[in-house]
Amino acid sequence: MKRLFILTIALICGVSVFSQNAKTELPRLKGLSFGIGIPVECYDLKAAGTNIHIGGDFAYPVNDKFAMGFYISGGGGFLGSFKPYNEYDKFYSVIKLSAGLLMEFGDLKNQPFILGIGPGAGLEYVDMDLVLPIEVRFGRVFSNNWYVMGELSYGISLAKETRCIEPSIRVGYNFGNKSKANKKSHKK
Repeated sequence: MKRLFILTIALICGVSVFSQNAKTELPRLKGLSFGIGIPVECYDLKAAGTNIHIGGDFAYPVNDKFAMGFYISGGGGFLGSFKPYNEYDKFYSVIKLSAGLLMEFGDLKNQPFILGIGPGAGLEYVDMDLVLPIEVRFGRVFSNNWYVMGELSYGISLAKETRCIEPSIRVGYNFGNKSKANKKSHKK
């Protein structure tokens, strides 16, 4: 797990440095996304609930068909037990912070596809149990500034007490779609 985490960080840094030398007329993804998810704990607690997420998404063009970067996300919510142990043990808190690789595929100027992978690079607490989230994001840019992503997250408990699955949907706004070349031509 440590090797995978170190490899992910090295890949993010290496591609980000390389992509800064890419053509300036290509759009960049510098977005802010908001989402809602439905976490389900199916092993010990037998509970479901709601989480709210906020995150930053960054991808820089490598060429005109591919951009690569990273995302960082945080959020929290609650779980409600289906069969509580007692009257005081009905609701559980969820806190989550995660990061991962983010890529854009297709024509970067015309609604590219988005793919994100988070290989356990984050922390999640489900009822005070430490969980490492493994995430997959998939989506598409659907206008100049707006994009939508679906996310599926699976939490691996370090104490082997919790198994948490969370599907969620995110909507984001891209602040970096205007290239430097377009900005210069608009100023003239």
